[in-house]
Amino acid sequence: MIVDAANYLQVYDVDLIYSWTPREFKNLVKGAQLRKVYEHELSAANALFIAKTKNKKKLSLKDLYDGDKVRKEIEKGTSRKEPLHLDRFRKAQQALKEMANSSQKKGG
Repeated sequence: MIVDAANYLQVYDVDLIYSWTPREFKNLVKGAQLRKVYEHELSAANALFIAKTKNKKKLSLKDLYDGDKVRKEIEKGTSRKEPLHLDRFRKAQQALKEMANSSQKKGG
């Protein structure tokens, strides 16, 4: 979490990062990712203008950078670089099942 904040948001204050809710953090990182997409798309457009002025080849913006595709990946959340670990969730579920089973044995 802190690495994402440092990488995308350039925020290094741990207390500030922990003060955000998970939803706020997710939205801030998504906004930073979309800003980077916009910057890359702008760079691709600039390269397109340079190529057009040199008249070497007919190009489209999507030949250089497909910002729409990257935006869709960010919105879907498929651009995760790290796998989602569900170990804590599974352990919590197992503990709840064991607690429910033990309470049924006491009550029954």
